[in-house]
Amino acid sequence: MHDRILETALRLFCTFGTKSITMQDIARECGISKKTVYEHFADKTDLVNAVVAFMTSGQCAQMEQSKTEGRNAIEELVLSMRMTEKLAKTINPILLFELEKYHPSAWKTITGFKNEYVTNTIRNNLQRGIREGLFRGNIRINIVAHMRLMQLSSAFNPVDYPAAEFDLHEVLCQVTEHYIYGVATPEGQRLASEYLAAKETV
Repeated sequence: MHDRILETALRLFCTFGTKSITMQDIARECGISKKTVYEHFADKTDLVNAVVAFMTSGQCAQMEQSKTEGRNAIEELVLSMRMTEKLAKTINPILLFELEKYHPSAWKTITGFKNEYVTNTIRNNLQRGIREGLFRGNIRINIVAHMRLMQLSSAFNPVDYPAAEFDLHEVLCQVTEHYIYGVATPEGQRLASEYLAAKETV
């Protein structure tokens, strides 16, 4: 029941944001009483914090899967891009805005996830690509990793890319392809072209 409430709350928050969704809405969607929700979560803040921890944990697992399944650094990036695209299709950018504005504890979790786990994943991928000869050896890893994190953060920021003007899915595709071609060696660019062409036919 605990996980069922979390999954339902995550789906509602991703669709409508946190502010407009009440504990009663979540209980109704689960087909349970509001009392049952409160048996698992002290209040809405507690639930939001748990949902964000649940969401970031899921993202960590998927990023690890991309690293394991990717036969090289380029394929790891392409798999990771597909994962991020799926997230982009399900999340309303207003969610991140409301988390930052109304839920400081949950936002701290997201900030820590980005600045620590995501940054380390980017850095490790760059190091892998250099070892494999697919990324340029003269890359300043800390600078490029920080730049990539800023790209991803900006893509999800409705101020930088207003939903009325930009499709989040397309933004993520474009900035990721730009990033890959920017760090890749000629061999890496050739391989990236193959993976990205194959992706277009899926």
